[in-house]
Amino acid sequence: MAVRIEPIPETVRVRISGDIETVLSVPYADDDRFLVGLSDGTLLVGSYDDNLRCKFDVARDGAGIIQFDNGAAVINWKVEWATVSAYNATMVELPDPTPMPLFPDLENLMH
Repeated sequence: MAVRIEPIPETVRVRISGDIETVLSVPYADDDRFLVGLSDGTLLVGSYDDNLRCKFDVARDGAGIIQFDNGAAVINWKVEWATVSAYNATMVELPDPTPMPLFPDLENLMH
């Protein structure tokens, strides 16, 4: 099945429908952005403008196929849970992995 996440106009809440049926309040920090995490691994960044219009962007793809439809995000996959949190850059911007040595045995011989 699919899950549809859509902002409720002129509020700071989102309606989730499909596999899950709920309305979640969007927490605010000092930022107009928030995160929506889904059980399939999808991470969305939602943002509000000055007129409380909401827009979603994909921070991380999950197993589902994501489509945008009239301001809503539609995830075509089985979703068991969803959560909304305040924006945190450490969740969105992953650190660069440490490069692996190309020939670790040779490095040990040279030291």
